[in-house]
Parts: sequence; structure tokens; C-alpha cells
Amino acid sequence: MIIAITIILPQILLILVGKYLRRLKPFPDQFWKGLEAMVFYVLFPPLLFISVAKSNFNLETSAVFLSVSVGSMLIAVFFSWLINFCYKETSWTKWSVFHCGFRFNTYIGYAICQTLLGTNGLALLSFLIAIWVPISNTIAVIGLCYASGQNKQIKLTPLTMLRSVLCNPLTIATLSGLFINLCHIPMPEFLERTFTFLGNSSLALGLICIGASFAFHDLSKYKSLLISCTFERLVLVPIVACLAALIFFDNSIESCVLIIFASLPTAQSCYVMTSRMDGNSVAVSDLTSFQTVVSMFTLPVWIAVLNYVFLN
Repeated sequence: MIIAITIILPQILLILVGKYLRRLKPFPDQFWKGLEAMVFYVLFPPLLFISVAKSNFNLETSAVFLSVSVGSMLIAVFFSWLINFCYKETSWTKWSVFHCGFRFNTYIGYAICQTLLGTNGLALLSFLIAIWVPISNTIAVIGLCYASGQNKQIKLTPLTMLRSVLCNPLTIATLSGLFINLCHIPMPEFLERTFTFLGNSSLALGLICIGASFAFHDLSKYKSLLISCTFERLVLVPIVACLAALIFFDNSIESCVLIIFASLPTAQSCYVMTSRMDGNSVAVSDLTSFQTVVSMFTLPVWIAVLNYVFLN
């Protein structure tokens, strides 16, 4: 357990740095919006690209890994859907928080994976992200459309959703790295080093941005719903992942990547999507922040499970 806490502690400290920098306000609010955009569009994609392009993996093994992992996360979608029947909140609120039950915080996942599993773990996580992002975003959009009463202000067609997925910098970086890897295209050393420098800076800045984005509005109003959604995302979903890993995987790295992925708190970007689609953004903001805080206690537990069951 001490080893697990040691692994997660740097991530916690960086998040706290972001929280207190935002509270002390040495920088204007506009600075944080610009920093988040730079991390997402400029710094983070090179990390995905280089980890996939330089990794050694077997496509057949990866196909099994992706199938089992996506299947596990689809169970998370089902769990999140079930929560809608357990509470008497409005449909607007329940369908707004629905996508928080199966989306994930990329920066925390990569920071833990890099520390615990190295390049091969980062590559597997990149593949899983590349597959799960379009699936989860599509399901999230459907739920939010229902939450907003088929919002008339935003017209979403299959073509626009496909365009948003294909133009996502994370998808572009992962697929580009996969192309370079499979085609055995040599990469100039200066370009590889440049991408490595950019990628290494992205994790620290991304975690700082998570802390800066913390916001609690009315926890008491949605207390029961927030607790249930958090229990589902941080306890039930990792349990499903552990069972799937024990049944289907012989490779310890694949097991660890799936469980790390399943145990992550929901994405901070859930708030942005919910707000744009006229959902209950206040409830989602509280939930994303609450899950991130609680995950600082649950993640060490799951990492300890990895060390004891899969890495020994």
C-alpha cells in the first residue's frame, strides 16, 4: 500500500499545485483556458504519438485486449444507465451526469501508467483511448441530447459526430503513431527528441490544469446522486475490470492497463460538453470535481491490488 501511495502522490501534489495557483490568482482566468488548450492540442498529442510509434506490440494480442477492455467499459455504460432508475432527480439532471459513469481523465491515467508500466503500458493505453473515445463520446452525445430535450440549438448529425472524432488530436496522434509503427518508418532522432520533450511536459501541466479547474457549487443538492455515481465509477467499474483481467488476460501489463483505465475518475471535459449541450452543467461540475478528489483515495487501493495480484 505504501508503494501505491508513493506512485499516486506526485499526481496529487501537482493537482494541489493547480488548485492553489487558481485560488491565489497569480494568473488571470484567461491564462488557464489558454494553458488547457495548449496541453490538449500541442503538448499531449506528441506523447501519444511517440509512445505508440516506438512501442513493441502484437496486433492479435492487442485485438483481444481491446475487445475485453471495451466490453468492460460497456458494462460501465450499463451501470451508469441503471443509476437513472434509482433516484427521483429530473431526467435533465440524471441524463446530464450519465456520461460521467464511463468517461475518464486522460492525464491522470497517463501519469500513473508511465510511472508504473513504462512505454509498453502507455502504448496499450493509447490504443484503448483511441477506440473508446469515439464510442464513449457518441453514447454521451445521445444521453445529453435526451437530457436537453433534443436540444434545438445544436444540430448533431452522424457526419458532424464523425468529423469531431476524426479531428480529435488524440485520435490523430494515436492513429499516426500506429501507422509509423506498423510501416516501420524510421523517425529522425531530432524529431523523436522534440516530441519526447513536448510529451513529458504535457503530463505535469495537464495535472496542474485539473487542479485549477476544481469547482464545487451545490454538493448538498445532489449528494445522493453524486455518491452513487462516484461509487459506480471508482469501485464497481474497477471490480468488473479486475474480473475481466483475471479471466481473459495472461499478460500482466494488459491487466494493469485495463484496471488503471477503469479506475480513473471521469473527465473534466464532461462539464464543457454538458454546458454546450444545455445539460445540468452545475451537477456535472460538482461530480467531476468530487470524483477527482475521491479518486485520490481509491486509486492507491487499485494500484496496490495491481502490485499484489498482477505484478508479483
